[in-house]
Amino acid sequence: MTIGAERGEIAEIGSPVNLVPAQVDRRAPWRWTTASMVVAALLLALGNGTGLSEWADDLPPGPVAAALQEPLHAWAAFTVRWHQDRPARWLRSQWMQARKARFGNEQPDAAGAADSTTAP
Repeated sequence: MTIGAERGEIAEIGSPVNLVPAQVDRRAPWRWTTASMVVAALLLALGNGTGLSEWADDLPPGPVAAALQEPLHAWAAFTVRWHQDRPARWLRSQWMQARKARFGNEQPDAAGAADSTTAP
């Protein structure tokens, strides 16, 4: 609705009904984000025990690394025994195949070529 249109002035008028603004729930996004991160961490822990044990092996030597290595190696052995590592192994093999892809006459040791012989 406008007023003053007959004089060339256009001004917006708000709603004739005074509405109370809706309350914003500031906790719901945090709950959703936290739940998503917990689910992702659990799925990674369940399916990537080998990655966790490799991570523990790469930690700098110390009491924390020593305490983590034995349980994480046991968890990795469990996930391998029950084939829970299959998705991670498949994804890794796909990644390694993609790294070996070459374009034209590019050679692995050419300038700008990705090194396909080393793992990330």
